[in-house]
Amino acid sequence: MSHKIENLTMLNSVSAGGASGNFGVAGSKGWTFVVDTEAAGVATIDIEAEIEGNWFVIHSQDVNALGSFIIRDESGHYKKIRANVSSYTGGTHSVYATGSYDS
Repeated sequence: MSHKIENLTMLNSVSAGGASGNFGVAGSKGWTFVVDTEAAGVATIDIEAEIEGNWFVIHSQDVNALGSFIIRDESGHYKKIRANVSSYTGGTHSVYATGSYDS
């Protein structure tokens, strides 16, 4: 059995509120999320998982300056995930996710 890496760009330089598309990740686990603020501004970025047709926040990150935050979720195993800018007053933000899966 080998382990492979899944890389996702959930949000790419967004400058508005709202959710990304969703990503089917049922075969992956051991997630690392990076929230990257490329232009300073205040926002709340939520990492969400879909369970039984509803979206639940698994981590919420407030950002207000240039830089990156790393969020680790080693035991998370989800059917679908997405990023959501739930509160936005400014800035440009991206979210990247990396998970592993067996093949």
